[in-house]
Amino acid sequence: MASALAPFANASAVFTVPTSGTTTDARTGNVIAQTTTLTVALYLRQGSTNPSSDFPGVDTDVEQFEGFAVDPQALDPRILPGTTGTLTFSGQPAARCEVINARYPYGSTGLIGSTIQTALGDRIRLQRFVNG
Repeated sequence: MASALAPFANASAVFTVPTSGTTTDARTGNVIAQTTTLTVALYLRQGSTNPSSDFPGVDTDVEQFEGFAVDPQALDPRILPGTTGTLTFSGQPAARCEVINARYPYGSTGLIGSTIQTALGDRIRLQRFVNG
């Protein structure tokens, strides 16, 4: 079943998530986790913008977004708070983003959680970092 919000999808996010295994950087010797990317279509509402400091052009503004995953409706379990990626919202250029919260406490099980997840998709809250 498709999300009721699918026709209103106004954003897409590409998240970098870990896979199994690690590699060692030949130059530095650092151990690096293997990663892959996941693309999710989203319906988002933009919230507030908070400037991070008083230095326009130098620092970053933080924009808040909240909404639902519409394709796929169920977020991959590796997409957790702190997961980073890029967010394209309403045709604006892609910018770095971070997941603040996903799959809220009601979850996707039980009567309320499964009904919301089936009709709309998993809930997600993001912040996007935009150069000031």
